[in-house]
Amino acid sequence: MDELVDIVVAPDDPVFDVEDTDPTSSPRDDFYQWVNGGWLAANPVPAEYGAWGAIQEVHERNQAILKALLEDAADATAEPGTADHWSGTYYRSGMDTVRIEELGLDPIADRLAAVEQISSIDELRDAIVAFHLTGIGALFDASVIPDFEDATVNLLYISQGGLGLPDRDYYLRDDDTSRQLLTDYRAHVARMFELLGEEAAEDGADTVLDIETAIAEVSYTNVQMRDVELITNKYPVESLEALMPSFSLRRYLEGIGAGSESAVNIDNEGFYPALDEMLASRPIEDWKTYLRWHLVRSVASSLPERFEQESFDFYGRKLGGQQEQKPRWKRVLAAGSGDIGQLISQLYVRDHFPPESKASVEHLVDRLFEAMEHTIGDVTWMGETTKAQAKEKLAGFGYKIGYPDEWRDYTGLDLQDGAWLANRLEARRFEVARKLGQLGEPVDPHEWSMAPHVVNAYYHPLRNEIVFPAGILQAPFFDADADDAVNYGAIGAIIGHEITHGFDDQGSRFDADGNVRNWWADDDREEFERRSQVMVDQFNGYEIEDGLTVNGELTLGENIADLGGLKIALLALERELGDERADIAGLSAQQRFFMSWARAWRRNYTPEYARLLVNSDPHAPSHLRCDGPIGNMQSFADAFDVPDDSPQMRPRGERVDIW
Repeated sequence: MDELVDIVVAPDDPVFDVEDTDPTSSPRDDFYQWVNGGWLAANPVPAEYGAWGAIQEVHERNQAILKALLEDAADATAEPGTADHWSGTYYRSGMDTVRIEELGLDPIADRLAAVEQISSIDELRDAIVAFHLTGIGALFDASVIPDFEDATVNLLYISQGGLGLPDRDYYLRDDDTSRQLLTDYRAHVARMFELLGEEAAEDGADTVLDIETAIAEVSYTNVQMRDVELITNKYPVESLEALMPSFSLRRYLEGIGAGSESAVNIDNEGFYPALDEMLASRPIEDWKTYLRWHLVRSVASSLPERFEQESFDFYGRKLGGQQEQKPRWKRVLAAGSGDIGQLISQLYVRDHFPPESKASVEHLVDRLFEAMEHTIGDVTWMGETTKAQAKEKLAGFGYKIGYPDEWRDYTGLDLQDGAWLANRLEARRFEVARKLGQLGEPVDPHEWSMAPHVVNAYYHPLRNEIVFPAGILQAPFFDADADDAVNYGAIGAIIGHEITHGFDDQGSRFDADGNVRNWWADDDREEFERRSQVMVDQFNGYEIEDGLTVNGELTLGENIADLGGLKIALLALERELGDERADIAGLSAQQRFFMSWARAWRRNYTPEYARLLVNSDPHAPSHLRCDGPIGNMQSFADAFDVPDDSPQMRPRGERVDIW
């Protein structure tokens, strides 16, 4: 196999930089390292990040653009109610640190006082209602999304929550690293109580940790929360009282303005009776302490510097591996992306997303759909009846590219100069009210679940649609000037990834209309799950550090989508090229395709962020997202002449082929 030495990136390659590669590695040993090793060595994680890679590079470019746009909007006098007006007002208030320090705790003084006045569970429930109506989480969460039985209408979903750490297992793991993190969390809660001026800060931290641990013990795991059949349980409203008789979910619904609903969805059916028992058995003073914590935790990043810095020290530094805070303007921009994302995006796409890019990506999407239809037809393990249902689902897919056809209406939003935290709470109030106002209404076909300037993409099973915001549609993911192989290997495979999500272990439980329905023949479903288990076992075998491995069940959906997306993108490329397979800079189209895939996933992690990712994220670490799928693909081995017994390839008997 000495011929592998001759596969190199040429100095004059129009896309790939030879300095980004690692000539000491090879495709047979570690393809990810071979493509990205030079870049990885030259790009350590910046102090303000927990991870640094292709996504963060694009994110940084977008941030620079948005900073200039927001500064212009903040300096200009725009017509009230316009995107420029609201974006400028929001940004000005966020950058006014003098005013933020002057106000201190005044923006939440009335909320703290209201918590202090609580003397009964009924009053506690009313406080939870007030929290939820302004986007402050506590006890559980409520959201409005399409009904899983009839995706044309909206339904209220009540879901487990109430924790200050990312996942229940953070409270329950018994290894040294997890115990230390829990000790650090308790110390952080105590320091926040001290900043609030509470004398019994240590006792308060113990109370919070005790309550949250009890909540964690009755919460579903993150793997269970992926099981759509487990978490979709529609309850008639009149049946809710039996779940939480002390708290009264019925009165909670009335409080948030959803009292006229006939049914809601409950995720973890055992969670709410257990929570109700906790509410009835613990002193009300304990719950007031818990609420004060979740109030200050939720708004800490918008309070004076001492609160923001303490919050960063735990969540950013100890949990996420960042060494220093991002600059103020980046923090305000990040907040705005969540609070008023579509307003900020209007500024971005106006000048930075040309129609030509949208047309090019739409062409790619069409080619990927065609490839997926061909793939379904060629699947050997699925019967014809199930294939027909799969093709029907594929035909029902929709897609959104770049930005909405109709921008969100922000009538009723009221932002003020010099009121940063008040503006953030107002933006949250507006969004909660907007979503609750959709109850009983037809699903809005123009709804986006992500701001269009964000560097990301998604598949929505209840809408059966894929969405690609303008933010991600740039190099190295998409480059209108690059050759087809490069674009199909990056954005094409990502498009394929999102399409495959409609046919992964959970997306495959939804039909063409977005309803939860079993459209599978029993034998076909059994074979699908057998093949999925092979992938679970593959990723369970990847150890990140001593005793910490990837969770193959948690990451299964993403891993199926990565493998399927890569395969259908390669098929789409080959159909696009036809007989025109000329090499570019000495590399074949197939080689450039896989190299583009690897380049898209280049990323360095801090140890803390890597642990956070593996413990709670449904995505595997980037190097495994690159090498894991291609280790199952003979087309990769053929492209680089990689033998079966190389470290990069899975043994033939252990390879998985799903889509």
